[in-house]
Amino acid sequence: MQWSFKLGKIFGINFQIHVTFLLLLVFIFLAGLRRGPEQALLGVFFICAVFACVLIHEIGHSLIARRFGIEAKSITLLPIGGVATMEEIPEKPGQEIAISIVGPFINLAIAGILYLFIGTWSGMITPSLYPDSVQDLFTRLIGINIILAVFNLIPAFPMDGGRVLRGILSLKMGFMRATTTAVFIGQGFSMFFIFYGLFFNWWLSLIGIFLFIGAGGEKQHVMLQSILHRVLAGEVMATDSHSLNPDDPLTRALEHIYHGCQQDFPVIGSKGIEGVLTRMGILSVIHEKGVIVPVSEVMDRQFPSVDPRTPLDEVYQYLLSHNKTTMPVLENEQLRGMLSLDGISRYLMIQTALKGAPAA
Repeated sequence: MQWSFKLGKIFGINFQIHVTFLLLLVFIFLAGLRRGPEQALLGVFFICAVFACVLIHEIGHSLIARRFGIEAKSITLLPIGGVATMEEIPEKPGQEIAISIVGPFINLAIAGILYLFIGTWSGMITPSLYPDSVQDLFTRLIGINIILAVFNLIPAFPMDGGRVLRGILSLKMGFMRATTTAVFIGQGFSMFFIFYGLFFNWWLSLIGIFLFIGAGGEKQHVMLQSILHRVLAGEVMATDSHSLNPDDPLTRALEHIYHGCQQDFPVIGSKGIEGVLTRMGILSVIHEKGVIVPVSEVMDRQFPSVDPRTPLDEVYQYLLSHNKTTMPVLENEQLRGMLSLDGISRYLMIQTALKGAPAA
């Protein structure tokens, strides 16, 4: 996610903080100074404690997903919560229900552990950003975790409750139809949050906007996957791409870029395909090494490849999750063509246009 800072790894998952979260901490501190520096710091610690619980919540999702063979790329903390980015969407209803339901249960478990540790609870009062003491901070944290658990169980897609709803609906209907229904219900809740928040709590309006956009994005992503799943890599690959020799200078690649649409190149040597030269690889070395440097010094030797019979949605998901722009299509170790994100986008654009075209 853009404007995020990587802080490290937790259970092998990248942990990031969005810059807006840091700005939130600064705002909480400055706004609390009128109450005194001690309470301003307590306010910052309270927000950090709340988001530590959110982080544990997201780690729970990620670890359960890992048990089903689905890896989480990263967990990012935002002012409105945490986001775990998965490599793929679990399409089996039981998997999605299990992955989604664990988050709220973790928050309830945190609340129970805090109650056993503190020994007291002030009840479900409106939480203040500025606790009176350290004990008050942990006491309010119990209520916050209960609120997080209950709020996440609301069937407002893409929250946990919405994903559980989609999993349940998928047991009776197709995944695409279940997603459409869950998104429709989720966006209905989002609109309620937005309008209710305008009069009573602007923070709820912000969450509603986030949910509305997130639900729409999830629907588009699932629709995209449903289209690509029916297409094989060999049907979309570019078969007329220029190839380079490992000894060619970068100027040869630049000539092809100048006079055509190709931006990524297979590098063919005596043993067949030996690497892939990408546009980003070219741009990253021109300033330091110039354009006379041979292709062999710039090409990516650890390139992924794909069989022509591979479903296109798998290729698309791999390219996105591994920050790749292209991959060669090989059959019996022979180059058959090149697949790129740009090529897949062009295919989708054409298919979308054809749907609106008059029948022959």
